Amino acid sequence: MGIIVNITTNEINEKSKKIFAEDDIVIFFNKEELIDNLTRNTFTTTHASCYRKMKDVEKKMKKKSIEYYYYNENKLNNLGNKYRFNDERKPNFNTLYFKLNDYNPNIVSYYTYNDYIRKTEDYKYDFIIYLFRHFGLKRISWSYDIENETIRTNSRSANFGIDAAGINVDISTEEEDSNESHVLGFRKFSNTGAIDFFNTCSRRVFWYTYCAKNIEHVVREILEKSDKYFYEYYENNRDIQVNLDNRLNGGMDIEYTFRQNDSCKLAINKMIKISNKYGRFGFSMNNESVQNNTFNKKYSILFYKTTELEKSTLENIIWNSELYTDYINMETVNKRYKELTTEDTSDLRKRLRELQDMIAREEQTLNML
Repeated sequence: MGIIVNITTNEINEKSKKIFAEDDIVIFFNKEELIDNLTRNTFTTTHASCYRKMKDVEKKMKKKSIEYYYYNENKLNNLGNKYRFNDERKPNFNTLYFKLNDYNPNIVSYYTYNDYIRKTEDYKYDFIIYLFRHFGLKRISWSYDIENETIRTNSRSANFGIDAAGINVDISTEEEDSNESHVLGFRKFSNTGAIDFFNTCSRRVFWYTYCAKNIEHVVREILEKSDKYFYEYYENNRDIQVNLDNRLNGGMDIEYTFRQNDSCKLAINKMIKISNKYGRFGFSMNNESVQNNTFNKKYSILFYKTTELEKSTLENIIWNSELYTDYINMETVNKRYKELTTEDTSDLRKRLRELQDMIAREEQTLNML
């Protein structure tokens, strides 16, 4: 008995020295609570059996890529200022956290499941807007279907009073409900020009005298100006790269679908099962309502026409001497701008005549009354 107790205690103490390594999915267990629950003398479970259960829990978590830490309160308080857990400096014990992979080198953010799903989606949406506005973004609209499968883990402890310390047994139940909802929204953007688009697009405008720039280089320069969005995020999101490539090859209206990461669901479901089976040993997940939202969010991304962007971009070049380069023919720029302006003026005059005719007809109708 004593040998197993020492092995269990020593192993937990040794593992508690593990340094936090910015894993994708993490959970922190209370070291003192685990040692107490796994080593105290009970008539229902042998120490050897408790040790085997600990190893079984560790194996199950590893299988779902859940990284576990055996810490005490002091170590939990001193993880470092770099980390955020649901926007707080300190994580909670027995809480499953998912890392927001925004590749921020200064702040590493973790969230519980519901917040993680929302933060991941919001960040990608904001990233797409920030990047695609440099390439002529006009309008983005979205819609998605949600199937809400809410799993509530309700646990309570029963004290059987077997010894002075008592035996705490977790009794858990699960409740599920589901529904669907459909959400629509859109956002418009003004035409401020898109020199990055003309620097990289496959269709070269004739006022340029050089080949297209490397898109990765241009994107890196764009993102280096931001303290929120990072090139590594772009580099690790193939779907964003594909959609940007479509844009550079003349795409005006791009459909994009955001798909949820199923591995997060699997991790949550695994921790619920572990909590229900091994919660009395300290391997439990905090009581919470977990929404297993299943949805495919669809974006419809619309860009300005090339001629519309060209005029705004030429205005920027004409008025901003910092945009002058040896690779842009300013004589051709001025000539092209005059052509586009003349076309616009002709269209405006035509529209003005139509409006004047409409006003004249309405005034004539009023005079007849």
